[in-house]
Amino acid sequence: MLVASGVGRVRLAAARAPAAMPAVAIGDAAFISDYYRRYHSECPAPAPFDLAMLGPMPVTLGGPGLIWSGNRLLDDNTMMPIYVRPELDRPGSTMLPAALALPARRERRLGLVFHGWGVQVYGHFLIEMLPKLLLAQRFPALFGAALPVLDRQMSGWLIEILERHCGIDPARAIWFDSAHERLDLDQALLLPLLTRAEGYHPLVSPLIDAFASGVGQQPAEPAPRLFVARGDFANPAAPRRRLANEVALADIAEARFGFRIVRPERLSFAEQVGLFAQANIILGQAGSGMHNALFAPRGAISGMIRFPAPDQSAIAALRGQGIAYLTEGISEIEPHVFQADPDLFTRFVERLIAYP
Repeated sequence: MLVASGVGRVRLAAARAPAAMPAVAIGDAAFISDYYRRYHSECPAPAPFDLAMLGPMPVTLGGPGLIWSGNRLLDDNTMMPIYVRPELDRPGSTMLPAALALPARRERRLGLVFHGWGVQVYGHFLIEMLPKLLLAQRFPALFGAALPVLDRQMSGWLIEILERHCGIDPARAIWFDSAHERLDLDQALLLPLLTRAEGYHPLVSPLIDAFASGVGQQPAEPAPRLFVARGDFANPAAPRRRLANEVALADIAEARFGFRIVRPERLSFAEQVGLFAQANIILGQAGSGMHNALFAPRGAISGMIRFPAPDQSAIAALRGQGIAYLTEGISEIEPHVFQADPDLFTRFVERLIAYP
C-alpha cells in the first residue's frame, strides 16, 4: 500500500455512503427489460468511503489519465474509474505499452493532478474532473501553491471551462502532452475520484449546487422539458452511437409533449448549466449531453433511450432524481446505429411526464 510506504494521505471528507440506487420510475416490462429493472431494485446498499488526497509524492503521468507511483500503476477505485480497467485488460489493448514507450520529461514544480480518462469527452469532465476541482476549491491553503497539470490533448472547450469557471489560469500551469510524452513529477498532489462503483460521495451534491448557482446562465424562457438531441454530432474520442430516427422522436416530444429540443454542443457551458438547472424532465439517448442532469434539481427525472452504462442512474441517486429507461423496442440497423419504435417511445413519454 502507498500509505504504508510513507506516502501522505490527507482526508478531505469523512466516510459517507452514497445514496442508494433508485428504483426505475417506469418498471413495466413493455419499456424496460427485467434485467435492468432488477439491476436497480436489487442493487446492494452502497458502502461508505472517505475522500483523501495523496501526496506530495513523485508520480509519472502518461496516456489518458494513467498514473504510476514508481513502477506501480495506480489502478484502485480512488484514482482509476472502474471502466478503465477492462480496457487495459482487453486482449490486444495497446494503451499501457503505448504510454510506457513514450519519452519521459521531468518536472520539479509541485503539481495538482485532477485530470482523468476523458480529457476530450464532456461527460467524463462532468463526472470525473469537475467534482475533483470543486473539492480542491474548499481547501485553498492546501492546494493554492500547486500548479494544475494540464494536458495538451485537452479539447479547447475544456480549457475554456477550466479558465472561465474553475479558476485555472492556463498561463500558470504545468503542461504536458500525453500523446507524445510521459511526465515525471517530483511532487504531485493527487485528488481522489468522488464517484466509485458504489456511486457518488454525498458531498458532491452541495458542491454542484453551489457551482451551478454561480455559473449557470438562465434561459430567456423557461424550458422545464428538454429533449437532448445528438443529431450528427460525433466525438472521435468517444464511442460512436447514432439514433437513426432521432429527428422523428424529437418531433414527437416537441409537438405532442412540449419538449424543447436542445443540442448541448451548440450552447456555452454556462448556458448548459442554466438550462438544465431549471429542467424537470430530461429525455434523450444516453451520452454526455444527458449527464447535464447533474445540474438538474431534486425531483427531476431523466428518461434514457437505451442503457449502455449506469452513470445516469448514479447521477439520479446523488441528486434525488427519478430515472427511467427505454430498453425495449430498440433495434440495431447497422453497427453503432439503432432506432427506437416510435409508438413505444410515445407511450414511454406519456408515462414519463406523469412522474412522480
